[in-house]
Amino acid sequence: MKTTLKDIKNTIAVDLTRLSTKEVYEVYHNEHGFKSVAYSIGVYGVTGAVVQGYTTNKLYKVTSRNSNLFIIL
Repeated sequence: MKTTLKDIKNTIAVDLTRLSTKEVYEVYHNEHGFKSVAYSIGVYGVTGAVVQGYTTNKLYKVTSRNSNLFIIL
């Protein structure tokens, strides 16, 4: 679902934005992947996203355009 970055920032979810790449990969492997729930698009492409883990059904978000965003997508 396409949404705004403001809505993504206000979503109650585990924030992966400031974690290290290694920590995000660990979460990704523990969840056995993610299903995309919502994303935000700006002038330069995707700016944020909310995903759901397959194993625990927890919500995770990245609210900045960095490498973690492209790991979860």
